[in-house]
Amino acid sequence: MKRIVITLILICVGAVVAADQRRDPVSDAVYPAQRLPLIFSHGKHLARGTTCDACHPSAKTSQSAVDNLIPTEAACRACHAIDRSQPDKAGTPVAACIGCHPGYTPDTPVQRVYVMPATIKFDHSAHARTSCETCHGDMRAVDLATTRQLPTMASCFSCHTDGSQTRNCTRCHLAKIGGLMETKFPHGDLVPKRSSLGDEHGLGFSTDHAQQARRVDATCNACHDRSECVECHQGVVKPADFHQANYLLVHAGEARRNKPDCSACHRAQTFCIACHERSGLGTRGDTQFNSRDPQQQFHPPGWASQGMGPNLHASVARRSITSCASCHREEDCLECHSAEPGKLNVSPHPRNWRGSARCEALDRNNRRMCLRCHITQDELGCNWSK
Repeated sequence: MKRIVITLILICVGAVVAADQRRDPVSDAVYPAQRLPLIFSHGKHLARGTTCDACHPSAKTSQSAVDNLIPTEAACRACHAIDRSQPDKAGTPVAACIGCHPGYTPDTPVQRVYVMPATIKFDHSAHARTSCETCHGDMRAVDLATTRQLPTMASCFSCHTDGSQTRNCTRCHLAKIGGLMETKFPHGDLVPKRSSLGDEHGLGFSTDHAQQARRVDATCNACHDRSECVECHQGVVKPADFHQANYLLVHAGEARRNKPDCSACHRAQTFCIACHERSGLGTRGDTQFNSRDPQQQFHPPGWASQGMGPNLHASVARRSITSCASCHREEDCLECHSAEPGKLNVSPHPRNWRGSARCEALDRNNRRMCLRCHITQDELGCNWSK
């Protein structure tokens, strides 16, 4: 019978410890996983009238999160008649070793409690006027307390509502040399998972974080140095983990939508064309397509006919010129859309384009683009004197 009771106790304690370990990874980074081989009920002690400071007397004077506030055996002896020379001593309240230490056997050291300090800055004494329940919840419904009963960022913000405090992350979190937050710990990485500050790092955040970064109250610079942004956005070597492993097979859809902006990292006239030509999709080199053979044409009939015809490519080029530029170089377009002698001199512009506001805007922004087709000033529709 005794063995059955011990087994049940071990199962219960194991369930408590296991439940504590099935937590949010962010909590693991702030509150490392604990090992609590104990039988204890906060609820039963509070029901008997025991106060929090009776077991945690140093909590009101503690000024650091590294302080060990776990009660020792000496604190338990105030109520429990513990006698190590009599490990099976009967008593009420319980005095036998197995009453608190599951699986205890004589002449065998008890399993030790293992609690690592939290990776935050916290001053208990500064919160002494606040009730324990404000940060730790209603302990009357709790048996063995774990990291689940420790305060969360949301509970802190219930009192700390001043913007200057909530945006100064290193006021509570550890900082590295230089002032940035420490986010790498042996027991886990500190990554924002909640949207209370608009910095939630959810799925796809590494590729879609522009909206959060543009926020006036963004907290990006608490953890990230500007050099990290430049390394990704302007670096010569781009991060290989930006795209998923099979991205080459599915990139066509995103390339047509240009979401995300492919040109932020890749140049269509070099990167895209080079890859497509190696794959046999470009207009140069060995390819399985032949524009002169109807059976081997990449585009349907009437795609880019000379003279009168449907010229289906015009609407596609207006909608997504980057799709065209992924296989065709500029000289392919200039065969038709150029005013040079010997070319077809087909205008790619809509009616009343010459001299329009849009025409002048493009000329101001990048005149070299206009000069690819227009040779002299007479051919340009803009006022060059401006």
